[in-house]
Amino acid sequence: MIRRSARTALATAACGAVLAGGLAACGTVQQLNAADKVSKAFETFGSGKSFSAKLSVDATAAQIEAFGAATGEEIDKDSAAALAAVSLSIAFSADKPLKDIQPTRGSGNGAATAADPSVSASYTLTGKGGAPLAELRQVGGKTYARGDLAGFAKLVGQNAAEVEGLAEGLPAPLGNALKGQWVSFDAKAPEGAGGTGGAAATPKPTLDPKAAENLNASLKDILTRDLSFEEKGKQDGKDRITVTAPARKLTDDLLKAVEPLAKDIPNLAKLPKSAPAKVPDRPLALDLYLDGGALSAVTFDLAQLEEKASGTPLPLRIAFGHDTPAVQAPAGATELSSEDIGGLFGQLAAAGGGAGGAGGAAGAAAPLTDAQIKELTRDGAMNEEQVRLYNSLGLGYQDIKDLADLKA
Repeated sequence: MIRRSARTALATAACGAVLAGGLAACGTVQQLNAADKVSKAFETFGSGKSFSAKLSVDATAAQIEAFGAATGEEIDKDSAAALAAVSLSIAFSADKPLKDIQPTRGSGNGAATAADPSVSASYTLTGKGGAPLAELRQVGGKTYARGDLAGFAKLVGQNAAEVEGLAEGLPAPLGNALKGQWVSFDAKAPEGAGGTGGAAATPKPTLDPKAAENLNASLKDILTRDLSFEEKGKQDGKDRITVTAPARKLTDDLLKAVEPLAKDIPNLAKLPKSAPAKVPDRPLALDLYLDGGALSAVTFDLAQLEEKASGTPLPLRIAFGHDTPAVQAPAGATELSSEDIGGLFGQLAAAGGGAGGAGGAAGAAAPLTDAQIKELTRDGAMNEEQVRLYNSLGLGYQDIKDLADLKA
């Protein structure tokens, strides 16, 4: 499989799109025609009531295998076919322009901010022919989910019959959810799930307005200096514009810009002081495609990250949709009870075992101490309500810490 290259490329493509979008926000690229087009294209984001993005590898299985051979990271036939077929899509919709959506605070007890409940969202992993392998939707305060375990097994060349048994030991609604049937549950934590007592909920770190202003000024200066834009004519009826930046210099400049904020946002202290050695010391380019002035796609060639892959392109593509159909709640979903959810978490935690894990046949976890709760909420990735809920559902200290690290 594509390991280091894919992970780096995902981050690079996403960051490149965000960086180009940042130019629209600070208005510093009006002096160049190509940059002006990019700036205006990003201004369209958020002006509509819905938005979608689809991430995929824009290559055939044979091209993916060739890339693996060129880089020395062998990609077997089944894995190459899976990568060529799979895509990840996200979509958001609301009853007002997305740019007008503001985060809503929790109950006032220091809990982290929550998304506006009027915003609906969907996340879909699809395979060959666009068949959904996993779907998650959030509509009207409820979460809906389903998966296709057998379909995923077939995608990666495994025997579907061998994996279908994994669902048999779960409660019926959960087992059916892994066979493609929709289930639903309340997106909010049950009130009182964590019990009472213990330390007060830890507030999520916030950024001082002056610090935010300084950061914006720094980013404005960095993007103006480090990014260059070039029009490349039409391709498939779309305007193609290439955005280029010196990878190592840009990374160093961005790290220096956020370093002063580490005292206010603990997670930033984990960032390196300079660009890691794996960041190439050469220019990297993103291709942006504009349709009628709006951004329709971004592509990034993974071969840029691997000197050995010269002449073996492997583009990663993010396609964007504007004013897409609103996200809807699926019909016929089975609502999960708290016992169903608790049973699932208990089984997952028990399967993990180990020190600090759930342990026990019933999936019960050792109650967290006040010191453990304080440690788990210190970085702001989770608040106390979430930590206590996970603990009540069978996750131990180490299990929750692993989840917090992933969120961070």
